[in-house]
This record gives sequence, structure tokens and C-alpha cells, in this order.
Amino acid sequence: MAKNDANKTIPPQKALERLQYLCARQEKCTHDLVQKLRQWGLAQADIDRIVGRLTSDGYVDDNRFAKLYVREKSRINKWGPLKLRAMLASKGIAKEIIDQAFDALGESENPNILFDLLNKKMAQVKAKNRFDLRNKLIRFGASRGFALDEVIDTVNRLLGAEE
Repeated sequence: MAKNDANKTIPPQKALERLQYLCARQEKCTHDLVQKLRQWGLAQADIDRIVGRLTSDGYVDDNRFAKLYVREKSRINKWGPLKLRAMLASKGIAKEIIDQAFDALGESENPNILFDLLNKKMAQVKAKNRFDLRNKLIRFGASRGFALDEVIDTVNRLLGAEE
């Protein structure tokens, strides 16, 4: 799609075909599809009909999206549970679906992910002193979506091991 097509109104059938193609290539959530349809200037009735059709045909499933999103973002981007929950909530995913996605992830994921992440960051960060290093590592861990108490404990373990 050309950039100048983005703001033009397109017929509902063409929108359905575009979204079928898009959903076949990449997992999407209902919220993303609704935003795209609004961007294309479709009426709310058409949006509801198209999203209903995509859902019934299996092109879009918020449960499937949430499970994949949690798994991929935690493995590849090394995001913590707080950031993942916030991002899914911002996409309009229900709390129950988010909880199910985390249950499906389970504890099988690398339990040392935060330790490894902070250890790698510690080698890269430039700090004036130990206090500055500690603060930078805590901020980094918290920005990745890990609980503050977990980040502080891990930073203390790292800096204690360094001595």
C-alpha cells in the first residue's frame, strides 16, 4: 500500500481482503485491526462486521495473539511481566486473556533472565562510581518491566558478586 493511500476511504470488501492478507502474514489483535479500519475511514457498522468476519474465520484471535506476544517479547526483547501486561492492556486485551497468556508461558522461561540482562548491561554502562552504577542498573531493570524489589535484589546480588 502506498503512503498516500493511508488516509483514503476504501470499500469494506477491499478492507477485508487487505486485513486477511495482513493477518495471514502476522498475528494481530482486534484493537490493531479496528485502528487500521478507522484509519481507512470505514463506518463503525462496517468495522464491526469486518472484525466479526475475521474473528469467525480464524484470522484474528486475541487469546492466540496474547500468548505469542508474551512469549516473543519475553524471549527476544527480554521484557518483564509488568511491561508485558501494560502493553497488552494498552492493546485492549482483557485481563483474563492476559492472565491466561502468562499461565501458558509458565515458569519454564529462563528464571535468570533479569540477572543475565543486568549483568550484560553492567559491562556496557559507564558510571562515575558504585552508587551511580547501582542507580543506572535499577532504572534499566525497572524500564524493562520487572518488579522494583526483584530488580533491587538482583542488582545487589550482582554488585555483591563483583566485590
